Amino acid sequence: MLDIPTPTFELRLMTSEPDPEESRVQFVMRQVADHIGREGLTVGDQLPSETRFVELLSVSRPVVREAFGALAALNIIDVGNGRRPRVSAMNGSVLASSLEHAVRTQQVSVQEVWETRQIIETQTIALAALRRSDDEARRITDLAAAMTRAEPGSDELMELDLSLHKAIANASRNGVLSRIIASFEPMLKTTIPVAWSKVQGEAHHAMMLERHQELAETIRLRDPDAAKRAMDAHFDRAVGASLPTS
Repeated sequence: MLDIPTPTFELRLMTSEPDPEESRVQFVMRQVADHIGREGLTVGDQLPSETRFVELLSVSRPVVREAFGALAALNIIDVGNGRRPRVSAMNGSVLASSLEHAVRTQQVSVQEVWETRQIIETQTIALAALRRSDDEARRITDLAAAMTRAEPGSDELMELDLSLHKAIANASRNGVLSRIIASFEPMLKTTIPVAWSKVQGEAHHAMMLERHQELAETIRLRDPDAAKRAMDAHFDRAVGASLPTS
């Protein structure tokens, strides 16, 4: 019978000792994260089993299970009943939860989040103008046009507004930016209706719609400078005045 050695990548899990200031759970979390990086694992790749980590790191099964749960909560790994953990795909859920918590506990204000969003989305739309595909440009234009047909104050209008900004983020072809913007989504589902609810009269409503159409048009024309100006105008004139300052 051939003596098949244990795979080298598993043996390298034990290359460091726990830091005096970290718990056993934190030690296991660090080892798992380091293993993913060392082995060049990508989304969907399997990790060693819970049992294997117990053996290699000389820790108890409850410690490994708690570490896996914490890593899953951070969206680093994906765990499920009856199967080995896998590397998770990046998304904005963790940042979204952190932002919501920060606003609820008054560590940051809605205005601060909105100012940050403006900075990020201004650069994002410039990239979208440069990198968008024809299909993406058409979708963004179609969303802006659909907003003009939606009933003022309707749920449909709110969803189209949110979808437009997400489509612009996706067209930027920057995974980090698109996921940061996605992390604002839970908060936007509250703040976008508030902003639209403060629109007074048909002229103001038409101006809000025009700002969104300008965003789409600058992307269609592949004009990043005009896109930045349009996004700044959208935030400063159409949105900024509707939000609290503290």
